[in-house]
Amino acid sequence: MNKFVVCLVKIGRSVVRPFYPTKVYGERVIPNKKCLVVGNHVSGWDPLLYTMWTKNIISFVYKAEFSKSMFLKWVFDGLEFVPVRRGEVDMNATKCILRLLKNDQAVGLFPEGTRNPNVDCLQPFHTGAALFALKTKSPIRPFYIWDKTKFLRKNYMIIGDEFTLEEFYDKPIDRKTLEAATEVIKNKVDELRNRLNEMLSARGVKRRPRTKKEIEKIKAYNEKQRTLSKQLAVQKDARAGGEE
Repeated sequence: MNKFVVCLVKIGRSVVRPFYPTKVYGERVIPNKKCLVVGNHVSGWDPLLYTMWTKNIISFVYKAEFSKSMFLKWVFDGLEFVPVRRGEVDMNATKCILRLLKNDQAVGLFPEGTRNPNVDCLQPFHTGAALFALKTKSPIRPFYIWDKTKFLRKNYMIIGDEFTLEEFYDKPIDRKTLEAATEVIKNKVDELRNRLNEMLSARGVKRRPRTKKEIEKIKAYNEKQRTLSKQLAVQKDARAGGEE
C-alpha cells in the first residue's frame, strides 16, 4: 500500500467518524495477514464504514465504475483496492485477489455481489469468496452491517471470529464443493445478523422507517428473489434427473 495514501485515509477517517456514528461489536483490530473479510452489502458506503471503524486498513473489492473518478482511483490504487467489472468473469480481479492473499494481505469481499435493498435478510452468496479461501487456504472473518450508512444517523456493525474452510481442503474445488463452502460462509454472516438483531432488540433499538423509494426497491427485490428461487429449483431438478 502507498504509505502517503494510508496516512491520509487514517487522518480522514478520524475527521469523518463523528458524522457517521457507528457502534462496533467484536474485534476491531484485524491482524495484517492473509485473510478474507466478508460481509453483507447494503450500501456503497460499506467499505468506507468498515475502514472508518476498524483499526487496520484492508484491500476491498469495489465496482470498477468508480475508477472513472481520478481521485477515487488514486486513493483506491494506493490502498490496493481491487476493481471488479460486474456481469462478467473478471480474470484480472481474480489474479489481483489471489496475489494479495499470497502476499499475506487481507482482502474484503461482499459475496452478495450487489447492494441488497432488503436489510432484513441476506441475498444468495456468490462462490468467489469460497474459491479464494480454498485456493489459498485463507482464514475468513465475517462481519455484518445493520443498516445503510446515513449522515448523522447511528448505525451498528458486528465483527465475528475468524474461521477456516479446512473441512473442504481435501476435496476437489468443483461446483459442489464451492456451493457447500459458500453456504458455510453465508451461515456465519447470518449468525452475526441474528446475534446483532437480538442484542439491539433487547435494547429497544428499532430500524428507521423505510422511504417510499426503498419500499419499492424491496418489493422489486423480493419479486426477483422469488423468480430466482423458481429458476434454481428447476435447475436443481434438471441436475438431479441427469445424475439418475
